[in-house]
Amino acid sequence: MSAQPSQHVTTRLLIAEKSENAAHTLDSTLRDAGVATKLSISDDLAHIAQLIASDEIDIALLTDKLPGLENILPRIKENAPHVPLLLLTNPESDQDWSPSDALRLGVTDIVPADQHEYISLVVQRELEHICSRQHTSQLRRALTEAEQRCQLLLQGSQAAIAYVHEGMHIHANEGYLSLFGYTDLDDLCGASLVDLLSTGCADELKQALKELRNGADDISLDFVSANDERSGSMALTHSQYEGEDCLQVTARTDTTQSKLATQANPTQEQELGLPGFVRSAETLFASSHDQCYLMCVALDNYSATQQAYGLLGAESISRKVWIQLSESAAEFPTVRLSTHQFALAVTAATWDQANELAENLRAEVEDQIFEVQDRTVRPTISITGTRFNPELGIGSCLDESYASFLELMEEEQSNVVRITDPDAELEDDASDDARIVLRQITHAIENKMFVLLYQPIISLRGDSDEHYEVFLRMVDDSGSQIEPGRFLQTAIDNNVAGKIDRWVILQSIKMLSVHRARGNATRLTINLTSNTVLDKEFPQWLGVAMKAARLPADAVIFQITEKDAIGYLRQTREFVERLRSMHCRCALSRFGLIEDPFETLRHIPVDVVKLDGSFIEKVETDEAERESMISSIQKLQSMGKLTVVPMVENANVLSTLWQAGANYIQGHYLQEPSVSMDYDFTTEE
Repeated sequence: MSAQPSQHVTTRLLIAEKSENAAHTLDSTLRDAGVATKLSISDDLAHIAQLIASDEIDIALLTDKLPGLENILPRIKENAPHVPLLLLTNPESDQDWSPSDALRLGVTDIVPADQHEYISLVVQRELEHICSRQHTSQLRRALTEAEQRCQLLLQGSQAAIAYVHEGMHIHANEGYLSLFGYTDLDDLCGASLVDLLSTGCADELKQALKELRNGADDISLDFVSANDERSGSMALTHSQYEGEDCLQVTARTDTTQSKLATQANPTQEQELGLPGFVRSAETLFASSHDQCYLMCVALDNYSATQQAYGLLGAESISRKVWIQLSESAAEFPTVRLSTHQFALAVTAATWDQANELAENLRAEVEDQIFEVQDRTVRPTISITGTRFNPELGIGSCLDESYASFLELMEEEQSNVVRITDPDAELEDDASDDARIVLRQITHAIENKMFVLLYQPIISLRGDSDEHYEVFLRMVDDSGSQIEPGRFLQTAIDNNVAGKIDRWVILQSIKMLSVHRARGNATRLTINLTSNTVLDKEFPQWLGVAMKAARLPADAVIFQITEKDAIGYLRQTREFVERLRSMHCRCALSRFGLIEDPFETLRHIPVDVVKLDGSFIEKVETDEAERESMISSIQKLQSMGKLTVVPMVENANVLSTLWQAGANYIQGHYLQEPSVSMDYDFTTEE
């Protein structure tokens, strides 16, 4: 039943009566009086006692015609003291019930069975009593929970708070204990506040206490601890603790960290919050050559733990688990996300090692035995994790890991480890269209169904060397070419584009080696995807490939898009610097799409910049666009960058670019991409 009585709330009514007609008549009377009922009828005393004890009945009407009723009433009242029992007396009954005897046996009230209006009024009165009791019980429970929450807030407060009665401490939180060098509340309770402060502060404190006794509301003063290690300000105000008038002392120090606080709370340095955790994780991942994982750890069945041990008990268990995790994973960044949920950033050479690490953490917690409220507790944890993806960032990867934990909850699994292996789940995670594309890519690599096209890059400044850009196409079973836009992004998303890049490089330098052997001073620009930029083993592989092809390092220019460079700025800078150390040159393509593209060039030391084709489309019709493009080219020249302008479609644009100072041009006006490097660079344009 609801705590608020209403005619719309159904009352679960039991009528103990041999005559069903009499029972239904009585039920109709109650319904007419506005009491909505769900009726149960029985004349079996054992069944009646069972129904009432099972908490399936709100109120019971018992007729005195049932033989042996007086024997079962005490047991009913003992098992269900909250259920009102109304005794319906009949004039023709063999037993004469006195009110005192009936009440002693557990009857709530005696009502004549033939006075239906009287019965209705008594039932409504008892229902109101039930609602009042339930409401009172809810208020008490809410008050208890509020007190427990306040206690948790007090204990978890960043401020140092204590309660003092007549100058003596009666309670303090962990921050206060840490501030003054205590590890146990029992050691502080009974200690004088004056004894914690230096001699110079004692007189000022005594004067403040006197003013508070004389009616002052609150007082603030500066303090220095007795050992002269800590100083700060202290606020004293009137308060109550467990119903007793006292003073609340709130101390704030001049520094946020201390040796004492760290000793008293070994996990304090690790509880820097989520921003600190993210910074630490980024630092760890940036310096590691292993795989990086983000893991969520949660205490299993926390709601049941709260019900069994209360809010304070559950918090104590959770904190013990947190300390255990912090010690076991001390070399990795950790953070407490909520009362019973934590996160770790770890590195491991392989997925198996990451999974083994998580299993060890789970097993260590499972083996622990904690004492809470003089009871033994053996909590368990579940761990979910996902491999770090720099493109998504730490926040999104952590969300993925937490989503895996929610799946565990839906599956009602506990004490388990589930670390996502992206390599094993690549095929499962892809959509149907993506699976088709991935199969096409694999088929194309295995059956040489990729095609390389070459488009000349022409110098406007008298450079006599031949220069081509390499473009990739994939051929389907019918022989039709598939543009990269239809398959390359899927390959990148599923981390297989690096294989394609390596195939393109091997085929391109093989072709280049043959072409240069004929006496041509030819260079190639090869486009790379973000998968290759993030591949730390690529530079070493490239060195071996170039040496095998007997090509000078500057014969190939490796080109990265502006979008990838911005998305992986640090990785791109390191990648370019590594290639430059091998005497390879790098280019930035599709330049100029962001608000301040030149800022990127201050971080990434590329040699060549290729403008985005959208700049060229409006050169002939939009004077402002033309001036903007010319200004960009001149600024790039001043920064020492060679410039390439694509999509040149006519001689007018070519003339404009020559006047603007562009170094190289390419486009269909010169030649469309071709399967061979056959452009005549000796032709004057």
